[in-house]
Amino acid sequence: MLTPLKTLPLGPVLDDLEIRPDRVRTFGDPPVAARAEATHGAVAVTPGLAPETAREALLEFTRRETSADGTLLVFLEGQRSDPELARWRNALWPLAHVSRLYRMSNSRVERVDIDKTEPLKRASGLRGIVLVARRRAAVLDPSAVVLKFDRNAAGWNGEPGRPSYGHFRWMRRHVAQFAATTSARRILDFGCGAGWVGIEAALASRGASLAAFDPSPEMVKLAEENARASGVSSFVGRTGFGEDPPFPASGEEPFDLVLCSGVISFASDAERWLDGLVRALAPGATLVIGDLNPTSRGMMRRRASRPLLPVREMNAWTRDDVRSALEKRGLVFEAWGSYQLSSPVPGLMHFDATRMHGLLSRPLLWSNRAATRLFASRPDWFDSWVIRLKRGSAN
Repeated sequence: MLTPLKTLPLGPVLDDLEIRPDRVRTFGDPPVAARAEATHGAVAVTPGLAPETAREALLEFTRRETSADGTLLVFLEGQRSDPELARWRNALWPLAHVSRLYRMSNSRVERVDIDKTEPLKRASGLRGIVLVARRRAAVLDPSAVVLKFDRNAAGWNGEPGRPSYGHFRWMRRHVAQFAATTSARRILDFGCGAGWVGIEAALASRGASLAAFDPSPEMVKLAEENARASGVSSFVGRTGFGEDPPFPASGEEPFDLVLCSGVISFASDAERWLDGLVRALAPGATLVIGDLNPTSRGMMRRRASRPLLPVREMNAWTRDDVRSALEKRGLVFEAWGSYQLSSPVPGLMHFDATRMHGLLSRPLLWSNRAATRLFASRPDWFDSWVIRLKRGSAN
């Protein structure tokens, strides 16, 4: 069962999160009238209680005691394995996403994020794990997405000369070439990032105009710079979200080729996002869409063994679900494919970049490209999928 959790021993964690103790609600607190400031929830879990058993009570506590922009703190007494912590994370999804945890002991508190672990200056009398979660809607809020993309724009552009750059460009070229057409005249990169998928498609369809948008102004700026440098003479970039895309604007024609790679997993409202995607297609147009494969062997292993994952891995749709949703909107399926071997390529690429100075980059790229051709019937072997659909000429 769930039990109350006093805020005093949580002092180091609350200070680190910049949460005032008087804004924290715990299990069993009497109900209060709604207040303008954010409220946060803190609860302890009885030792031995399984995440699956506690799930409904935990979700109800989260809905009742945390505001839309509040934080949930779940204290698990004692040491816990990473697979067990992953089960607790899964129990909270999709209402809330665990983005951080703290490991606490009498003498030490460590903050653990996805990419790093850091000690805090203060200790605590508690011994256990504190999971930190926020509402999914808040994590995927448009303002949070823009801030994240702007902050990471340069790193997501790819860096020529780095061991992984050849693989970076190959994946984007692979998605662009899946369009299987060189006759497109008006191309839209729907959620363009640094623009490389749309650029590859425009280069293949010589003379085509390229439009691109992204929530991040920094990303759109990079996409325009990359397009010009690559020889794409006709490029227009705008900022916006897929739920209400800036292309085509009033009075503009829709597009005969729309490409969208790695975007739906960031959508807070995927149904509205898909509606926006379809609106961008002209009658008879081609759509190529790709994203993470949440059911690949590697992704399933990560989900079962890692307590912290990027929100897009939790939020990703399967290709079959995306296909079904688009077919309901009148599109006709043409083909599907998979790419990026789930194992062992990602791990070997990281090892190559950090330990081997790129000596394995060419063999790894060759093996990944060969596997994409040879094992197309095994989508669970790959971390990404891509599908091609057509909008009917009468739609």
